[in-house]
Amino acid sequence: MSDGTTISTYDFLKRFPTEREARTYIEQCRWHGHPTCPTCGSASRIQVRKVEGYYRCLVCKRDFTVRTGTIFERSHVPLDKWLYTIYLLVTARKGVSSLQLSKEIGVTQKTAWLMLARFRKACGNGNDTLLSGIVEADETFLGGKEANKHESNKSRVGRGPIGKTPVFGMRERGGRTRAVAVHNVDGSTTKT
Repeated sequence: MSDGTTISTYDFLKRFPTEREARTYIEQCRWHGHPTCPTCGSASRIQVRKVEGYYRCLVCKRDFTVRTGTIFERSHVPLDKWLYTIYLLVTARKGVSSLQLSKEIGVTQKTAWLMLARFRKACGNGNDTLLSGIVEADETFLGGKEANKHESNKSRVGRGPIGKTPVFGMRERGGRTRAVAVHNVDGSTTKT
């Protein structure tokens, strides 16, 4: 599966019919056949436990599985369902909703939503890095038109930003964009 081609759903489900096959595949991808302790990093003194898929590091005396330290950790969802979810996410053209995912893999919508949230968090959106290069900035005011508001909600102050939310945005030339709602767009606010 690492050659970059997409396989059919039928072939995927044949490849991972049970959690055991899914776990073995993830172990091979993560450890390349040599379990490594996620706590101390030791790969030399690992003991196989009686319960299949469990290991103990004899250096730091911690038990672990292939799930430890990953998005699968502390989840009761079987690994074959996690892998199928990954397959659905990378093959869907318009994304997968939590309702659709819950029906596809046979879990509650809440569980599907939490799984998708873990994927979003793991993938991140790059907001933790600063913009660089030439950065352009501007502000705008978002809110409804006075003419479209109910008579009791009209502010009757004319045109302008009153009653609207100020939004400050920045964009790298040819790169990433950041936008955030602010209280006002004066110089002291936009510098932070």
